[in-house]
Amino acid sequence: MENSDYSATPYIVNLDVVGPLTVYVQGDLEKLKDGVVFLTVHGAGSSFNSWLDFAGDESMQDIRKRALFLHVSLPGQVNGAEDLPRDFIFPSMEAIGLNLITVMDHLRIKQVVGLGDGAGANIILRFAMNHPSRVHGVLAINTEGVISSGYKEMFMDILSPRTVRPEEELNTKNVSKYCEAYKKRSEILSKLKRRMKVDVLLLAGVSSTSVGDTEAMHKEITPGLCSIIKLEEVDDPLVEAPEKVAEALILFCQGQGLMPTINRQMSRQESTCSQGSDGMGRKLSMTDYDTPNIMRLSLSSGEMEHNLLK
Repeated sequence: MENSDYSATPYIVNLDVVGPLTVYVQGDLEKLKDGVVFLTVHGAGSSFNSWLDFAGDESMQDIRKRALFLHVSLPGQVNGAEDLPRDFIFPSMEAIGLNLITVMDHLRIKQVVGLGDGAGANIILRFAMNHPSRVHGVLAINTEGVISSGYKEMFMDILSPRTVRPEEELNTKNVSKYCEAYKKRSEILSKLKRRMKVDVLLLAGVSSTSVGDTEAMHKEITPGLCSIIKLEEVDDPLVEAPEKVAEALILFCQGQGLMPTINRQMSRQESTCSQGSDGMGRKLSMTDYDTPNIMRLSLSSGEMEHNLLK
């Protein structure tokens, strides 16, 4: 992997209510801003590096050459960060989701594909509901939107060895502020059917605690707009199965008519799909879905559930 593919340039963007955020731009902004652009938001207990690493994965090589990535770094959530001020109030999920549009305006980006993980997925879904005309679609990983777990339970889970990347040295005081803001989030489940107007791909590790919430959200979004993928024997898809996330992302983008010539890296025999809403339960190879549908990823007017088997 070439260093030029993996490096990112920081931009500081001031958002209303939220304050200054650093956005790391991966790729040539001037050459690629009118093409396919991904806007990423990391979860609590990780930094923008989680998405930077994913974009730098070998399975993302073809996408990386043709797309621009905007990696949002939330306050105090970087390696070696100093303590946020004691009186610092971490911005709400609602405020971030509403005001991320300023990042696009500042960098003169017309439309994006939103990518979010954990709390970041919650934020990116809010962003899509607030600004549907600026979003092609959203890939949300391990999303929670139903019931907020207890603060202590959530914080300990986020900082457990299985979820923290070994190279991350995050400031736990700052992480706790993000967790607290996430805990206080308003629920979005009841708003999804009425306000979600763009295509959504929900992806969850079967071993994660977010599967139930992800399934509940899938049921609430208007049929035909939302698909769900559940990865067997996986907790954190972005870390444990980046090649499968890349596979799903390519399919999703091609469903929007984006990057139709990119070939997927995974073995097509390795992945299967099962159709749910018509009761047929027919097993289909991913090869059956090779031709992009420029309207949406969903390949029937009913619910689709995809299971990528390890």
